[in-house]
Amino acid sequence: MTVEIRQSSTPEETERIASALAMRVAPGTVITLEGDLGAGKTCFVRGLARGLGADPAAVSSPTFVIEHRHACDAGTLVHIDAYRIRSAEDLASIGWQELLADGEAVVAVEWPSRIEAALPAVRIDVRIRHVGEDAREIEIEWTRPGQQAVACRACGAALGGVGSDARFCSPRCRMADLQRWFRGDYAIGRPIEEDDLGSDIRRSPPEAGR
Repeated sequence: MTVEIRQSSTPEETERIASALAMRVAPGTVITLEGDLGAGKTCFVRGLARGLGADPAAVSSPTFVIEHRHACDAGTLVHIDAYRIRSAEDLASIGWQELLADGEAVVAVEWPSRIEAALPAVRIDVRIRHVGEDAREIEIEWTRPGQQAVACRACGAALGGVGSDARFCSPRCRMADLQRWFRGDYAIGRPIEEDDLGSDIRRSPPEAGR
């Protein structure tokens, strides 16, 4: 695991940090984005778009449609807001497994804790924190092959190799584990507050000020 910490004092600086990151990732990379409302998640995706050769002005929050796709110089940037995903069927409806298997797109996921069980073990986790009125701390965590568990977390079967899906022995086990999340068997790292619900419902893309 490698962790990088960046500081941003403006939306433009947040975009520049994201653009620099985009130039270091390959198609097939999943980038998760955690942060409070207004922290700058969608702003960060605009920076990813710029770095990948897509139009940053076309990036807005996909809260109400779940997914936006943007053509890049090489491949596609897929921007997903998982906040309203309520079941494995919802996730399947956007072709999640096919998206991961295809490996041709860079995938940016807001509210990734909603689909924690379906995320690949090898990915980039971005956490954006308020550290002042306009200041942000951006933590970028890279996971590397070889850090995964040696047994399937759904059925306990031994895993035969190391790879981006090495937490599960099969797509069936991956989806079974996801169903446990939606049943409430697991707890997400940061509970969704009442203020989050009200603000998110009223939010109109793009996120105001970031």
